Amino acid sequence: MNDTESQMPAQGQELEWQVAALQRQVFLLLLALIVVTFTVVFYLFYQSHILTNDLDTYRPGALQMIQTYNANARAIGNFESEVSNYGATHPAFQPVLKKYGLMPAATPSK
Repeated sequence: MNDTESQMPAQGQELEWQVAALQRQVFLLLLALIVVTFTVVFYLFYQSHILTNDLDTYRPGALQMIQTYNANARAIGNFESEVSNYGATHPAFQPVLKKYGLMPAATPSK
């Protein structure tokens, strides 16, 4: 009986040591998780700040490019309608219209 009674305090101390080690490990892991979380949040905030500044810098040029595109799109639409009208009156030009998919809507009747 002496052997089992002497082993109990040693096992109890071992369990206390393991519990204390697990508590330290959990605390350190939570601390590491907090540090990583703050690092990611700071990085995302920094990227948001940089991208906002870039957007403010490039917005006027982008708006100008959009306006230029819209103006060119109207000019291209006008050109397509003129070419289609020309092709409608000149049958020799029909293969060019077919090649580029600009067939006139209606051919004039003669």
